[in-house]
Amino acid sequence: MKRLVLLTTVMILSIAVKAQKVGHNGAVIAFSNTIYSYDTISKGSNGDCVFEFTNIGDEPLIITSAFSSCGCTVPSWPKEPILPNKKGEIKIKYNTEKIGSFSKVIVVKSNSTDNEKTILRINGVVMKE
Repeated sequence: MKRLVLLTTVMILSIAVKAQKVGHNGAVIAFSNTIYSYDTISKGSNGDCVFEFTNIGDEPLIITSAFSSCGCTVPSWPKEPILPNKKGEIKIKYNTEKIGSFSKVIVVKSNSTDNEKTILRINGVVMKE
């Protein structure tokens, strides 16, 4: 009888633990867009743009780093955790002093369970004036 009660208790606890895990997906980053086109811009003009994202997961999202393919593209990101269902921004500053077309990549690293690295892209053409 004691074994039956013990076995039943273990089974109930195991089912309860599995039930808690259902629907648990951690932090999940979702960007509204991953490509930003400046189109044609003038040399020396404002090279700022913003990529907006939402944490669609059920745990806080932590962005650990964001870096670009060259020094002419400087990303900034929130250092505090983004709570579930809250929004955040990755801000990009592109140096528009070099004339010609450009295509740059920004890598965003986070604790997102579906994608630890997200690739963002910017492109455009800088004209003399």
